[in-house]
Amino acid sequence: MSKKKKIILSTLLSILSIAILYGILFYFSFFQGFVTVKDNKVQSKLLPNDDFKSSYTPKLNFKNTKEELVSDVKVNILSNIDASIPVIKKSQRHYIPLDYVCKTLGYNLTKSNNTFTISNSNHTITLNENSYTKGNESLYLRGNILTKNNQAFISISDIEEVFNLISVYTFENQTINIFKAPQNNLQNNSSKKSSNGKIALVRLEDFTAGEGISSETNQPKFKAMANFLSNSGIKYHIAWIPRFKAPNDNIDNDLLTVDTFENAAFINLLDYFINHGALIGLHGYTHQAGDSRSAVGTELSRKINSSEEETRAVIENAIDTATTLNIPFGFFESSHYKASSAQKSIIEEYFQYIYEPKNYLIYTKLQKTKNNNLYIPTPLSYVRDLDANPIIKKLNKPTPGLLASFFYHSTKELDFIEVDTSNNVFDVDYSIESPLQQIVKSLNENKYITTHVTELKN
Repeated sequence: MSKKKKIILSTLLSILSIAILYGILFYFSFFQGFVTVKDNKVQSKLLPNDDFKSSYTPKLNFKNTKEELVSDVKVNILSNIDASIPVIKKSQRHYIPLDYVCKTLGYNLTKSNNTFTISNSNHTITLNENSYTKGNESLYLRGNILTKNNQAFISISDIEEVFNLISVYTFENQTINIFKAPQNNLQNNSSKKSSNGKIALVRLEDFTAGEGISSETNQPKFKAMANFLSNSGIKYHIAWIPRFKAPNDNIDNDLLTVDTFENAAFINLLDYFINHGALIGLHGYTHQAGDSRSAVGTELSRKINSSEEETRAVIENAIDTATTLNIPFGFFESSHYKASSAQKSIIEEYFQYIYEPKNYLIYTKLQKTKNNNLYIPTPLSYVRDLDANPIIKKLNKPTPGLLASFFYHSTKELDFIEVDTSNNVFDVDYSIESPLQQIVKSLNENKYITTHVTELKN
């Protein structure tokens, strides 16, 4: 045999060996066994322990941000508008006096020590500085109660949640209109969810204060989407890009420095999602580099922000933005899953949950690390164009052991939603033919239990 033929044969055998090894690894990665829920507890041998502690203490936080009176914002509550009431702004949230809200909505308000009691003939609600109790449920406030000149102020986001209302921001005249929340009348409603079954993971991708998401028309549509998911019993995730940049259009929307009514509306929208079943995660910091556009470009890779210092800056800037704006987060996802192994080792110091595959050899399997991190892949991929059928088919006839995890670019849903507030009500027309509605229908018909990644723990 000639030397040339030997080299060719050796090369072919090497390629074949690598292919066989990859096939074996893929097989055992793919067939990991179903991750299930039993008695409302996630069951799997692949889960980390609940003792992870991040190595990072944020440099910035919500408590230390400034509070300022604003004179150019009006609040209209159920067609009641009083231009004389003071409005405070803090960390991109607007606040108005709690006593004014209670009076307008027909609630009695009393205070004992640092606790407020709000009541009418149907409800009694207690409020503390950063939490509230309504019925048997105690939850955190999104903006905390502020005190100025011995008067308590409550954020618009918390007014919505505590009093079961919904707000719409009108940009042109900087008015926040507050309506009664729409009643739960969706056909996909599944109020009695099973406590046993296979899990599914749903992620809304590339959510940022830019592109169509920040428009006055689309923000109410996203709230309608949040209501639909919540009413359908769906837990879901939002991959948030904290800083939107489009250098070629001279756009750099840093939410910590660009103080606008539009950005306040965006934070109110994030709050609304959080209060309606969403777990927020950090999808990088800007999801771009150089002249590329956020959500299009790559931020972390072997060639981009590849030094330890640059990688840490991306992660810490994202965290500091979230803590300053009081946006809780539970996971990290690098742009286009491009973070290198060295960068992922750094990410692991900050986050227990990394919502992407560990690497190309372990692409469909939950992967726990020796440092108690968990990598969560998306084996069902994402909705391409407007065709949800590939995902629905996999949900209807699941491959044994394949994790039912996927993502969806939620801006694709907007053409299926119309919101009309012209008659001082939040009236929604939401097509049941939308990709998200069809996916949720399949999830509920097949009795999947949607779960947050932070519930994947022993």
